Amino acid sequence: MMQGRRRNLRATALWPMDRGGRGFSLVELLVVIAIIAILASFLLTSLSRAKETARRIKCTNNLRQLAITWQLYADDHEDRMVPNGAGSAADLDGKRLWVVGNTHQDVPAFTNREYLLNPKYAAFADYLKSPEIYKCPSDHLTVPIGGKEHPTTRSYALNGYLAWEEAQGQASLLSPDFYVFQKTSELSAGSPSSILQFVDTAPGNLCHSAFVIYLDHGLEGLYYHLPSVQHGGGGTASFADGHVDFHEWRDPETTRTARDKWIPNHFTIQVPRNQDLRWLKDRASARKLEP
Repeated sequence: MMQGRRRNLRATALWPMDRGGRGFSLVELLVVIAIIAILASFLLTSLSRAKETARRIKCTNNLRQLAITWQLYADDHEDRMVPNGAGSAADLDGKRLWVVGNTHQDVPAFTNREYLLNPKYAAFADYLKSPEIYKCPSDHLTVPIGGKEHPTTRSYALNGYLAWEEAQGQASLLSPDFYVFQKTSELSAGSPSSILQFVDTAPGNLCHSAFVIYLDHGLEGLYYHLPSVQHGGGGTASFADGHVDFHEWRDPETTRTARDKWIPNHFTIQVPRNQDLRWLKDRASARKLEP
């Protein structure tokens, strides 16, 4: 009888005994589990932030490589900037932009590495041989082609006021009141350190080779191209003097809209008094002096 009771006591003593001779209560056990869960969440958050920091550093390095290539091209072409703009290879009729970037209707162009790496199409192909440089590691956009999802090949666009080339039949998206720089020496009309160059673009909004910042007075609140908010609500950009910065976007409308997967109609994004749009406009170009 005593042996049976001892076996029963041993079977029920699942937890270590404290000095008072009792095991952990259910409340104490739940508290311990809750503490472990909180610590695990802190750890996961820290790991997530560390991964995003690493991706942001890679994105910054990509832009630095693009900025160097942009300068090398000018050095090799008598100070002339690499051509920029928009259009399919057919529309450009033999002209080479830095890379080919067309409209959202030309979906295969989003996945065609030839438009980045083939010297027949892309002026940068003479300098850059690695397709990874054109893609932000936080950009996970895919597009459907033939019933399958394919990752896009490019995340960056070049400020349209830097050597825009008009494609056949294309309406101008630039303001005649501001300089469209063609040579790096012309940047002295503004400040190279404050004129945008390559912009990490919202994945669903990227299309043209150029990043269009609409400066005409008719549509003051038009957000033609949106910056990327993939890096914790901010994005990276290079400037005409070659330096690269991270900028945290502040307007909730910017971050909300830029997260949409597909934004093909650029003229529908009207955001008056948006401080992020103002920031981009102030760094797009320099106003021409009155005659």
